[in-house]
Amino acid sequence: MSTPVVAIIGRPNVGKSTFFNRVLGTRRAVVHDRPGVTRDRNAARAEWAGHAFVLVDTGGFLPAAAEGRDAVVRRQAELAIQLADLVLFMVDGLSGMSDLDNAIGKSLRRRGAPCLIVVNKVDKPGDALVHEFHRLGLGTPRPISAENGFGIGDVLDAMIAALPEAAPAADEDPRTRRVAIVGRPNVGKSSLVNALLGEERVVVEATPGTTIDPIDARWATPSGEFILVDTAGIRRQAQFEDQEEFFATVRALHALERAHIACLVVDAVEGFHKQEARLAQHALEAGRPLLLIYNKWDLIEEREATWKAMTAERARRFPSLADLPALPVSATTGIHLRRLPALIQERVRQFERHLSTSELNRWLAAVQRRRQVPSTRLGRTPKLYYMTQTSERPPEFTVFANAPSHLNDNYRRYLQLRFVEDFGFRGAPVRLKYRKSE
Repeated sequence: MSTPVVAIIGRPNVGKSTFFNRVLGTRRAVVHDRPGVTRDRNAARAEWAGHAFVLVDTGGFLPAAAEGRDAVVRRQAELAIQLADLVLFMVDGLSGMSDLDNAIGKSLRRRGAPCLIVVNKVDKPGDALVHEFHRLGLGTPRPISAENGFGIGDVLDAMIAALPEAAPAADEDPRTRRVAIVGRPNVGKSSLVNALLGEERVVVEATPGTTIDPIDARWATPSGEFILVDTAGIRRQAQFEDQEEFFATVRALHALERAHIACLVVDAVEGFHKQEARLAQHALEAGRPLLLIYNKWDLIEEREATWKAMTAERARRFPSLADLPALPVSATTGIHLRRLPALIQERVRQFERHLSTSELNRWLAAVQRRRQVPSTRLGRTPKLYYMTQTSERPPEFTVFANAPSHLNDNYRRYLQLRFVEDFGFRGAPVRLKYRKSE
């Protein structure tokens, strides 16, 4: 279930941000040839060969730095090493190995951190520039050019091969479902966990940022046993106050992807805004069913009218999130907390749901009778032959067609919306895929 974390470290100006952007296919990080330009942290979810991972870009790593900018960057990279399942140690093939590279290599060997050495700025295979980096004692150096794309696929293949296999904790029953409690800082996530457990399991303070590392707690309910995962508050990236908060956020997103279900806690007084929408989309893209929990409901007057207004406002501003299941609660007074276990168990059923091929094909025939597949500009009409469920957790369904590339986006959206509505997959990350029939 876990999505591994890969951290890119190295001294300043070796091309870490260029590599980060190349993997993501976008200019996500600021790239400049002046050393130390990447002082902010970057993290993003990525995929390669069907394997998802969280890629973390750091600033230059200076192990001996004690103060100033270099010390901040050093601390940032150290946190990345602690967090990461794998480190990509990037060096500069043009300038060769430096004393600083040796110091970084020594630090990695001392920590026993799993890593790959990536030699950047190499434009052709067999370049002798690579060989001197064997002296780091960290395995075979791998040549790339982040600028022109040489060797990127080979490094990503090696990275996927080196990542650990996801496995449940030794004392964890694989049938127990993990529930990630996520949201902005100070919306009452820890208070909610304490209220559900009936004990002060998590420290609660008025100051945002009390929770740093995800905290797991078993929760026995009439609807089954769950593991609640309390996480750090997640701000917009531009609002991070320090590197510890950034990496706490990465750990929170990592915990979300390790979970089976996501409960997004919203401050009922402040309402559902862009950051909640971002977190909701992240959960759905990660394949996690979502439940909205509007906390602090005890502070709301005219509750029925307020609930209708909140729901309408979310539908108006974020139409794709209009149908998410939601519940108003109060961690302080206990309003509606008894309803949560059954709702979470319903989310679990959606996550693990299986539909027979026969009922899927009856639906496919019926939905095409309601609205025929449109023809292409050349007068050709794609034919949808049959569909079947090809995966669970999250549910994935594959439609086989004679020419899936000719099926336009509007009709694909129509099929997605009808499928979710007809089969009752509200707030579940259902995936419809299309393949050419043989």
